[in-house]
Amino acid sequence: MYTAVATPGEPTTVPRFRPFRAVADGSTWRAFAFHAAHLPIAIAALAWFVVVLAVGIPVSLTWVGLVVAAFLLGGSHWFAAVTRRMSAALLGQAVVAPAPPRAGSTPLGTAFARLSDGPTWRAFAYLLAGFVLTTTTFAVSTAVLVSGLGAMTHAAWGHFLPAQRGADGELHSGAQFLGVYVDTPPMQAAFAVFGLLIVLFLWPAVNHGLAALQRVAIRALLGATARDLRLRQVTASRDAAVLDADTTLRRIERELHDGTQARLVGLAMTLGDARDRLQTGADPDAVTALVDRAHASTKEALVELRALARGIHPPVLDEGLEAALTSACSRTPFPVALSVDLPVRPSRVVEGIAYFGVLELLTNVSKHAGASATAVRVGMLGTDLLVEVEDDGHGGAHVALGTPDGHGTGLAGVLERLRAVDGDLQVDSPAGGPTGIRLRMPSGAER
Repeated sequence: MYTAVATPGEPTTVPRFRPFRAVADGSTWRAFAFHAAHLPIAIAALAWFVVVLAVGIPVSLTWVGLVVAAFLLGGSHWFAAVTRRMSAALLGQAVVAPAPPRAGSTPLGTAFARLSDGPTWRAFAYLLAGFVLTTTTFAVSTAVLVSGLGAMTHAAWGHFLPAQRGADGELHSGAQFLGVYVDTPPMQAAFAVFGLLIVLFLWPAVNHGLAALQRVAIRALLGATARDLRLRQVTASRDAAVLDADTTLRRIERELHDGTQARLVGLAMTLGDARDRLQTGADPDAVTALVDRAHASTKEALVELRALARGIHPPVLDEGLEAALTSACSRTPFPVALSVDLPVRPSRVVEGIAYFGVLELLTNVSKHAGASATAVRVGMLGTDLLVEVEDDGHGGAHVALGTPDGHGTGLAGVLERLRAVDGDLQVDSPAGGPTGIRLRMPSGAER
């Protein structure tokens, strides 16, 4: 399961370890490729680490040297950026980069900002930590793999080993394993099976475990902190809320101008015509016809105003979230098991977000899931409103972020609405299903 976060591009998930098919799983070989491909990066990073210490410390005793030292220290971010990209591509973990240090008004101010920047020092620490970790993971993973392959193919190369005299006084030409020489057909067959088990099961497990260590180190030293991520989410949510409010206001303005305002102008002209005819003593029937026309135009304007207001707050929510969801679930082309347990009524804003979120999720189930059973559960978790939608479809749901103006569709649109009230979205949808999606938001949040 992953929690969707405001990161550009497609969200990535850490691959699951499946022991009985791990050796054929691409994630196993991508993890090994990371250990191997990151090794030269780690060696270069260690060299840069030494340069920063050897040059940066002596020159930092002067003001000019302090700027040079800060520049050298900032070079750590290049290695951090490369590692984050490799992590996303090979380890299945997209790490959000920390915010860059603020630039000062002078070179010295910029140097002080960089020297006091926590993410810069964490990236510098990773130059050494990454070298130690990568050389260890590559050496261990390679040793286990080569050992397994060597045991499997021992029958082909074992006789090239120099003969050794064993405890029994006889010469043996095979490898020695646990005090036993592998130089007979039965021993070679058993040794080959042992090597096959290493390649099929032990090496993938070791490889995935080492990759997990890499993910932890990269996330801890090269990623944004929870506070930074929270600040970015709040900022993005506010920007999205402002943009959404501006879009809504422009739509209302356009519809009022093109629809209701035009009708009201026509109504005023009709009533003015009727008034002029009354003043001139015109035929009462003609005046009555004008008043009837104005009356009909008034009712049409009221209908348009109601339709406009309905887009702001659906009338179905006037009776509460449970009634609205009951009506929505009854209109789906598939059965939906609905369970609502709300001791208190959430705010109107939260009810609208939850309602439209469930509508979107049910639409996704209808279009994409191929499910035979769907369940919607609504309740409270502390002071938060919790909405869970589950189906037994074929899975594969994910948050696709994406349009240039920042507005998403589908799950991304649901996530955008949730963040406007400080909520979050969690998706658990492995390939083959089932799918579980959870919406959580403060029940009394007002915007």
